[in-house]
Amino acid sequence: LAGTASAAARLSQEATVSPLALERERERVGAKELALVAGSGQVLLGAAGESRTLLPERPGAALLRQARGAGQASQIEGLDEGAGADPRVRVLVVLPASGFAAPGTEPRLLFAVHALPRPMVADALKVQAAYSEYQQRALAREALRRLYIGTLTLALVLTIFGAVMLAVVLGNQIVRP
Repeated sequence: LAGTASAAARLSQEATVSPLALERERERVGAKELALVAGSGQVLLGAAGESRTLLPERPGAALLRQARGAGQASQIEGLDEGAGADPRVRVLVVLPASGFAAPGTEPRLLFAVHALPRPMVADALKVQAAYSEYQQRALAREALRRLYIGTLTLALVLTIFGAVMLAVVLGNQIVRP
């Protein structure tokens, strides 16, 4: 996120962003794809390193809303799809307004797609699996707790009932002539 923000700051200083400058920034931040996006989400200019597509895909509406509100947004994708997916981080940063921008124009955003390193993905999947196991155990623990309380309550009621019955029987034997 910090690398994309610094790239946005460098690109905002230029009057017009050229494809070559965008490609240089993509290589500098180590992004898989880098794109200049209009406030509406339309891709204005893109630089994709190894990708076979000409322009990167558009950022989602939720990511755009979050970036416009906070100035930057990020989203991790591809962890849920399993081993065949390509996990990545999508980052969207609002370019700081330059002196060349006309007042009232919609803000431009820098959209970067970074591939996640395999060890980090493996660790994230392990954390997800451990959290899922914890949730299952927490549910089982609550059910076991209710069962334990129910069993103890039943034992208490039966003990009190037995004590009262014993008291009645012994009381009848003592009162008999």
